[in-house]
Amino acid sequence: MNFVKYIIFFLFCCMLSGCKKGIDCPPANTHRTVLVYLGVDNNFRAEAAQKIAQLTNSWDKSINGNLLVYADAGEKPVLVHIYHSSRRGVVADTIKTYPDENSANPATLTRVLNTVAMYRPAASYGLVALSHGSGWLPAEMSAPIRLKSIIWDTGTSETNNYMELADFVQAIPFKLDFIIFDACFMGAVEVAYELKDKADYIVASPAEVLAPGFVYYSMMQHLFKPQPDLTAVAREFYEYYNSMSNELRSATISVVKTSELDVLVPIVKEIIAESNLLPEDLDAIQTFGYGAQKIYFDLGDYLKKIAPDKQEKIDTALKQCVLYKAWTDSYYSAGTRKLHPIDAFSGLSVYIPQAAYPEANRAYGMLKWSKVTETIYIVKDR
Repeated sequence: MNFVKYIIFFLFCCMLSGCKKGIDCPPANTHRTVLVYLGVDNNFRAEAAQKIAQLTNSWDKSINGNLLVYADAGEKPVLVHIYHSSRRGVVADTIKTYPDENSANPATLTRVLNTVAMYRPAASYGLVALSHGSGWLPAEMSAPIRLKSIIWDTGTSETNNYMELADFVQAIPFKLDFIIFDACFMGAVEVAYELKDKADYIVASPAEVLAPGFVYYSMMQHLFKPQPDLTAVAREFYEYYNSMSNELRSATISVVKTSELDVLVPIVKEIIAESNLLPEDLDAIQTFGYGAQKIYFDLGDYLKKIAPDKQEKIDTALKQCVLYKAWTDSYYSAGTRKLHPIDAFSGLSVYIPQAAYPEANRAYGMLKWSKVTETIYIVKDR
């Protein structure tokens, strides 16, 4: 870095810094920078203050890394730096306040990630995204699923108040070590495959995620280890909900290694080529849906139902890319307001094209997963 670039970088850091008198916060840590992106300008607005408080209260000066939180909970979104101050202990300093903006605009996510990387450059980066989610579903998808993909901003005047999966992928300006989706329905093979060149690991739920979501009190203790312990993050999520009772005892979670997803492709192509795309009884396949709709099928259960003679091959392929999975006996659906049994769980959901969902079929045909597995079909009603 030449002298002029150094001065520009120094002035940029001073402009962002919320540190008292410029000497109160630690120097930039080059190990890992994690951004928690709170796209909660919706009915989750109260989550912003709660999550920042939980992250601050659980921070320890021994943690090796940089933690930044972007929070859009209404007017004036903020970028917060959580760190240990030699004078004030653990603090959450607001280093940037933005005018009212759309956190579901992909340009906003790109800008925030670039700002974070410039303010606290590191060898590796991680992203935790909290908002509403609906996997990969398209903007034109009709009821019963009204939410679209990831990040939903109801407080914006912009027409597009949600971020579709394709926009989310394009908005990520550099490779991430991991993405943790604290949002519903993001544990889909279509989502993971779309992101495989953007993140090494994905932590997500194929079903709905109940409030309060992930266990933020201990999350950073795991994420800032030399090798981020994503299994511990997922396990604590599962254990929290598994300890609940009645409708609150509902959780599905998985840790996916995206570089291994291609192991699934040949077995899926082989099964589809030799079998009927749809089993005789669609209702026999495990789903994780919103109400009565059939959108999110369990990938492993689907493949085994149409190719029962290839169960061992299917399990072997899934184990290579799904490093950890856990699930309760049932999952809660806000659409039906009741629990539904989980009889099979592979860690990933998948869509089966159906004549009942023409918008979803068109969008599915554009996804990398459908193209590489050659599963772009329209299935006729039986």
